[in-house]
Amino acid sequence: MDSKRILIVDDSTTNNILLQSILEEEGFRVDVAFSGQEALNLVEKQKPALILLDIMMPEIDGITLLRKIQKEQATKSIPVVMVTAKDDEYSREESMLAGATDFLTKPIDVDLVISKVKALMS
Repeated sequence: MDSKRILIVDDSTTNNILLQSILEEEGFRVDVAFSGQEALNLVEKQKPALILLDIMMPEIDGITLLRKIQKEQATKSIPVVMVTAKDDEYSREESMLAGATDFLTKPIDVDLVISKVKALMS
């Protein structure tokens, strides 16, 4: 596991570029996935130290992807922060029950993202 590697999973190019640039400025190595399947492949190959995961994605939604990550012995210890526009209690509760470490809403608060990532990566 690369202690400075973060995987961002979001089907929005804009969100991915924004988060990637913010985190790379902070000295992290960042991989980006635009789908659940792409994310699963990267998780297996890269073993990131942290995953930032959107809920609403085509094919495999974020909560289903989180459950798959949590099922595997090799990946279940990776902290996963949900980063989503779904700011409802059900989404928050489902995320936490599925094994999310934290839950952030879009539009993202850059300072909050940086502080949470640094706390989880230390």
